[in-house]
Amino acid sequence: MNTSSAVLNAPRRRVTQTHPREGLGGVAWAAALLMVALATLFRGGNRSVALMALEALALVILLGWGWRALGAQGLAPAQGAGRWRAAGLALAAAPVWVAAVQLLPWPGLGAQSATPLATAHALLAGLPVVACFLVALSGSAAQVQALLRLWLWVAVAQAALGLAQLTGIEGLFFGMVAHEPVIGSYASKNTYANLLAMAVPLAVLGLWGAAGRQRRSGGERRSPWWGVLALLTLLAAAMASTSRTGIATALLVALLALTLLAPEREAAEGGRGRWLRRLGLPALALGLLAVALFMGGLDWVERFDAERLAADDALRALTREATWQGALAYWPLGSGLGSYAWVFPRFQAPELGRWLLDLAHNDYLQILMETGALGLIAMALALALMGRRALQLFSAGRGTWSSADRLAVACGLGLLATLLHAWVDYPFRIPANAMLAAFLLGVFLRQPVTPAAEPQKVKSRTYV
Repeated sequence: MNTSSAVLNAPRRRVTQTHPREGLGGVAWAAALLMVALATLFRGGNRSVALMALEALALVILLGWGWRALGAQGLAPAQGAGRWRAAGLALAAAPVWVAAVQLLPWPGLGAQSATPLATAHALLAGLPVVACFLVALSGSAAQVQALLRLWLWVAVAQAALGLAQLTGIEGLFFGMVAHEPVIGSYASKNTYANLLAMAVPLAVLGLWGAAGRQRRSGGERRSPWWGVLALLTLLAAAMASTSRTGIATALLVALLALTLLAPEREAAEGGRGRWLRRLGLPALALGLLAVALFMGGLDWVERFDAERLAADDALRALTREATWQGALAYWPLGSGLGSYAWVFPRFQAPELGRWLLDLAHNDYLQILMETGALGLIAMALALALMGRRALQLFSAGRGTWSSADRLAVACGLGLLATLLHAWVDYPFRIPANAMLAAFLLGVFLRQPVTPAAEPQKVKSRTYV
């Protein structure tokens, strides 16, 4: 029987492994823990010194990963499931091969990046994102679960800090001149709310359940209340942020998670389980939303006014149109990774004034302008991998999902929050948010192995 906290709280059993080097080594594992713990601490990693620290830790992880992956068994042949593993590795290496095409001199043309130095910096900034993706793909199950717990702790801590900022104490903003009441340690309420939305399905799944274990009559009962408290804190802070897209995506993935991840209890609990499914789950969802609304206040409601939505989108529409024109001008190889702020003024509409716009507020258009056809190839590869995994999950049916499958669904819903948010903002441009999104993608793409799997298949079971 699956429960909402079974994924990370199931009794540990000693399993004989045929792969002696599964997961990360000690140094790389310590670097991964430290990198996740520090990811959001300084403006979401979107500051030079903080980003350099994350890059250094990512380099340690990548070196450790490469040493183990190549030293243990080399690369799998590109056939059968190996083709999908190769596709995952190609996706992980996307920043490298895109930057290589744009930076290496072409005969008679030179480098294709309009700003080679910015492209080199963008390549370095992608190291923590690549490290998170590879750790999620190839780490051991215990390591992945521990890192997901840590990501959830980090997000809830940010949510608690945001709610504390409602008191108006200046010291809680750490020097940031904030025009919004709730931003955590971020500089933008939108990217702050996006971090919280990604963590909402993890709280629903019950990753916090280990803290609430209770022993009764010789058995063990796991209390869901820590997960409920985490979910309330995340939703309340998201609403208090007044980020429209953050609120909408957080509520959407919360309701989807409550629906898809509800445990199947009818067989074990009979009529009581059926009652919980039909009445208890909707009541819990409504109760969570009501409390979150009360805790977060109602200021966010005004931001959904139709006239205000149209007015706020007018300037962004001009930016999107100008970005599209830039993408066409630099087709097919793009203007270069990280070049947007340098090349966009050429296309900026006069109505936007003299403001320096360094972000398109649409990550997909910005990727298209900076990388051209190369970015389309990477995005198509990601969609193919995600589509394949989604078909695996939903063709099997919810009643047959294992704990690993339920974990993948939760991570997929968290990733959905960012994929939607990226249409109107720039979550992929904030290191911490991009790192969490990459980690969720890696966990979603992990292929489960049945107990009857052959030993030679077990060796590569942690890869795509």
